[in-house]
Order: sequence, then structure tokens, then C-alpha cells
Amino acid sequence: MEGQPEIVQTAIGYGLQGWELAKGWLLSPAAWSQFALLVVAWLLAVLITRRIRPVLTRLLTPAAGQEGPIASARRFVLMFLPLLMPLLAYGLTGMGESVTRSIFGSGDVIAFGKRLFMVLAARLFVRDILTDPFLKMLGRFVLMPVALLYLFDLLGLANDRLAAISVDLGNISFSALSLIRGAVSGALLFWLGRWSNSQSEDFIRRQEDLRPATRELAMKASQIVIFGAA
Repeated sequence: MEGQPEIVQTAIGYGLQGWELAKGWLLSPAAWSQFALLVVAWLLAVLITRRIRPVLTRLLTPAAGQEGPIASARRFVLMFLPLLMPLLAYGLTGMGESVTRSIFGSGDVIAFGKRLFMVLAARLFVRDILTDPFLKMLGRFVLMPVALLYLFDLLGLANDRLAAISVDLGNISFSALSLIRGAVSGALLFWLGRWSNSQSEDFIRRQEDLRPATRELAMKASQIVIFGAA
């Protein structure tokens, strides 16, 4: 140590201090109890999911050939079953976090694990549930970066930094956060309008009792109403 350059000695000193802090933290009952609760929450979530997912799948799956709003709603809810395990683990971990904070006064480890389960749910949502190319793109480039910031507890800091950045457009001033939110909201509204318009046009085309000219007029009117509302 004595023959080393000063910067090396400083780095070694910081490293030793960090090791002592990490060793004391890892050997503390609070840390190990949080690790144990994380494992228990994960195992419980896996076991509960294995028991109730087949039951929910059987209850929510409509009969072959069944159509209508109720059948469509059941199919829609069925799409979200892959999120059952991480969301259960998130809820169970949240209960464990309240216990550890009340007993030990700390819960950073289990809080990180809880956020990790939510990020896993977001990843499954983007990978397995979203099928529309536009929504999948938003999930990859908007939802997942936000989820990673949430994982490392940096979401509030990122919001504050973006809110502090001012963007001037003539006499009007916006924060960068407002512009990002507006861009994402506008893109979602445009997609929702396009999807709603497609659904309404398909419905109107199936009304064979209407004359072709009436169907065309109804489709144009629905298009104006939908995009105007968006």
C-alpha cells in the first residue's frame, strides 16, 4: 500500500470501505430476512399460478364459434393471464415489504425485488400480449425504459430532470417532460382513432340490409366523429 501511487491507495481505501459496508449489510438479519421473503413470495406466486391458471383458462375460454361482446370480453381478459405470476409476486412482495419495514425499519432489498417483478410483468406484456406493431414499438421504446428507471428507483429523478428542461417554441415554453407526454398521448390517441375507425367500418359493412351508398355515408360519418373525438 505505501509504495503505491496516491490514486491507487485512495481507490483501495474506498474498496475496503465498500467491502466492510457490504459485509455488514449481507450479514445483517434485515438483509437475509428480505431475501428470504423474496424467495417465499416468488415460490408462492408460482404455486398459486399453477393452481388457478388452468381454472381461469377454463372459465374464460368461450365455446367454439361463440361470438358477441361477452365472448370478446372473455377472450380479452384471457390474453392477460401470462401476467398472473409476476403480479401475484409483486403483491405478495409488497406485503412482505411492509412487514420488514415495520420490524427492521428498512426494506430496500425487498423493494428492489418488488420492482423487479413489475418489470418482468411489463416485459411479458410487451413480448407476449401486445400484437399491434405500433403498440409493440411503444412498449419497447417507451414502456420498457420507464420500467427500467422504475426498477432502479430513478423514475422520480428522471421526471424532475425532464421537467426542469425548458423547450421554447416562439412565445410558448414547454418542459421536455410535457412534450414527451404529449407525443406519446397523441400517438396513442391517433392509434385508438384508427383502430376504432377500422372496427366501426367492419361493423357497418356487415349490415347487409343497408344500401351501399348508405353504408359508405355511415362509414364516412363515423370516421369524422371518431377522429374528431380523438
